[in-house]
Amino acid sequence: MKKKLDLSLPVGILGALLLLFVSWSMNMPLAAWVSPILLIYSFRNQSKWLLTLPVAFLCVVSKIVALHGGWDISMGTEILFGIMVTAPFIVGLYLDRWLSRKLNPFLATLVFPAAYIGLDFLMSFSPVGMTFSVPYAVSRELTLIQGAALFGSWFVGFVVLWLGPVVNTALTALKNQQKPWRVVISYLAILGLLLSYGSAKQVFQRSESPTVRIGSISVEHPKDFWAITDAGTPKSSFNENKDLIQNIGDEMFRLSQKAADAGAKVIFWSEGNYVLFDEQYDAFIRRASDFAKTNQVYLMATPLVLHYDSKKNDNLAIMIAPNGQIAYRYEKTNSWYPTDSDGIIRKADTPYGRIGAAICFDMDFPAFIRQASDVDIMLVPAFDTKKISPFHTEAALLRGIEYGFSVVRQCNKGSSMAADYNGNLLADQNFYTTQERCMISDVPTKGIKTLYEMTGEWFSWACLAGVLAMIVLGIARRPAKKSGIM
Repeated sequence: MKKKLDLSLPVGILGALLLLFVSWSMNMPLAAWVSPILLIYSFRNQSKWLLTLPVAFLCVVSKIVALHGGWDISMGTEILFGIMVTAPFIVGLYLDRWLSRKLNPFLATLVFPAAYIGLDFLMSFSPVGMTFSVPYAVSRELTLIQGAALFGSWFVGFVVLWLGPVVNTALTALKNQQKPWRVVISYLAILGLLLSYGSAKQVFQRSESPTVRIGSISVEHPKDFWAITDAGTPKSSFNENKDLIQNIGDEMFRLSQKAADAGAKVIFWSEGNYVLFDEQYDAFIRRASDFAKTNQVYLMATPLVLHYDSKKNDNLAIMIAPNGQIAYRYEKTNSWYPTDSDGIIRKADTPYGRIGAAICFDMDFPAFIRQASDVDIMLVPAFDTKKISPFHTEAALLRGIEYGFSVVRQCNKGSSMAADYNGNLLADQNFYTTQERCMISDVPTKGIKTLYEMTGEWFSWACLAGVLAMIVLGIARRPAKKSGIM
């Protein structure tokens, strides 16, 4: 008798390699759908669990390669992050392999997505945040991600990941001459309802409010000023960089004036764009206040204040009202550097709606951003690298869909975008292909309420509780029979 060809290992290798395309510059939304199908097939069909280890190892390697060079961190930290962000995926695969042989097929299809979402949700409270989550990988699929307004981004991720076990369970049923309709119809019904909701939301919740013109500015840093902090900010660094810093500041005010002349009523800069030392702070505030008062604009200045003989800096967003007074001062909360932030997002009530601010990495923490769910416009100064662009900006727009506010993210060394609360792109600017980086966007002045904002993270907690319940059920049960269960 001819030996049956075992495809589980090569299929698993292909699935693991597809994880290279589920994040950052090489992101391909289709890979997020296909990779779990192949990996679940591989894990379920290996005769012994030890034979799955090479594929699990390759999953981790793929993630490490995908994130390499995106952040200015050591190789050791990259490896640690690669293991951390792949862990929910691998744990889900092993639980699916085990429980698919214990539970009835319909219930078993829920194991992998519930395990991943539950663990990834917990991961969002770690320093990594939600940066590498599967929902981010499909953030370009506008109709699909409207579901984030219902139950959060993790609900969208659940639907994407659920396809893998559904396809494999259906194939197994057909192979055993069973009818997989219960599983297939259930999945298609949920997916159909989600896409129908997304379509209807984009049609019936279009913004009809007045818009405000927002000018957002980036000026290139010809050197790495963050390295001054890394070196302990010696006093000699002031004279070495004084003229260069002055030129950058002058260019920022020149572009801000250009935005004001173009009719912008709100102007803000990319993260840490105006570098200054302690003794320059008061003069800088006076200059920024005079600019806001002269042009009758809201100016959100974003200085990076360096402290001598210290490895701490102040990464700030300072909103100055048209009367020249400071409306709020916010310091970045989720940062690689020490921070004195009190963890409270600042907001200002303006004639153009309630305007809040979060800085770059802050937007990767949904629980943190929840406190800004009552704003109409979120201004996000950011500083990325080419490797993580445009992924990191596209992902930030998900917060706007979740909480019903428009987002303008101005990014140095990355992609700048403005989008309404449905994720519709209002403006787009590529740092690497634009000479004068002054983005003008007309943004709705009124946000909306969302179900997710009102009900919170119940879906993610339900995934955690559900997978724990299925584990207990799996321990208590014998393997499921192969008939009469579809």
